[in-house]
Amino acid sequence: MSAGQRIRLTLALLLSFTLHIAFGSSLSLFNAQPNLALLTLLVCCLFCGPRTGAFAGFFTGLLEGSYAAGYLGSFLVTRSLAGWLVGALDERLFRDNPLIAMGIAFLGTLLAECWFFLFAPQPHPARYFLNALTGSLYNAALALPLYYLLRRFLIGSADDARHR
Repeated sequence: MSAGQRIRLTLALLLSFTLHIAFGSSLSLFNAQPNLALLTLLVCCLFCGPRTGAFAGFFTGLLEGSYAAGYLGSFLVTRSLAGWLVGALDERLFRDNPLIAMGIAFLGTLLAECWFFLFAPQPHPARYFLNALTGSLYNAALALPLYYLLRRFLIGSADDARHR
């Protein structure tokens, strides 16, 4: 990943976090809320390797943890793990497929939330896991348009990629 792509990745993560904080709760649908920052992290990591994915996850965890004013370490570890894992799929999975992005968004969100629960147990586990499941489904539904947007933003058009 080039320096310009890393800058665009950072901007995408900052923008998604800002949108998540500003509008995330108002996007509630049948008590399900998307995690726009985590979703953007997962989709962005489809276009980078494991090291960049882990750094992007660390950055996302730092943003989320500093805003939540608690559980900073849990956010850092779970987001870094999620970014690294998706970035490591480079040679194991054909990632240039929008349906893969939807599956990654669903499973990645669910795994990140389960890992978060392991590091920071919440008082009502059944409610927490139901919210994690519905949030994962919501993220999977939003992954398709976000995938096309981020692919264009991070990679550029197919003509640009051929001329590099």
